[in-house]
Amino acid sequence: MPMVYNIVFDEDRCLGVLDNPVGVRDLYNRWFGKLVDNKLLLEVVEIAYLLIRSRIRIIDRGRVYSSLEDFMNRYFNCIKEFFWPKLVIYRDLRDRGRRVKVLGDNEFLVKDKYGNLRLVVVLEEGSNIEVSDLNRWIGKARDNNLIPVLAIVSLQGDLTYYEISGIDLRRD
Repeated sequence: MPMVYNIVFDEDRCLGVLDNPVGVRDLYNRWFGKLVDNKLLLEVVEIAYLLIRSRIRIIDRGRVYSSLEDFMNRYFNCIKEFFWPKLVIYRDLRDRGRRVKVLGDNEFLVKDKYGNLRLVVVLEEGSNIEVSDLNRWIGKARDNNLIPVLAIVSLQGDLTYYEISGIDLRRD
């Protein structure tokens, strides 16, 4: 049975903090969080996933939160508008055995089953994006030797992944 680690949640920064050395090493080796001063800082989407998998519990002023619902009810101000699509993609990738690192609001670094690194950008069906943003993501991926991938969550919750090779806006 896997260990369950106690996390302290920093509501001001919307980050979970794990300082248990065994837990830090265990989760960091599994590509969770960011290591800072021997502590592991966990993003909200990582916390949500670990709560779903019953790997952590949140300790806050003597209260314990061990479910995603309890966490969301208590820290609703840290749940951003784009949280659900991001969690759906994060969970899908993790459940497929991929290593996933949170890079930004809607960006993940993913190591696929062959060891290739990908920059996965999460989008929701119907959301507007600028072509300049697509070009920026592709450029960022290529500059870092990563494969650019768009992960789109439909309004019904279906997931589709598109590997992008480039955008050509010229007319033939």
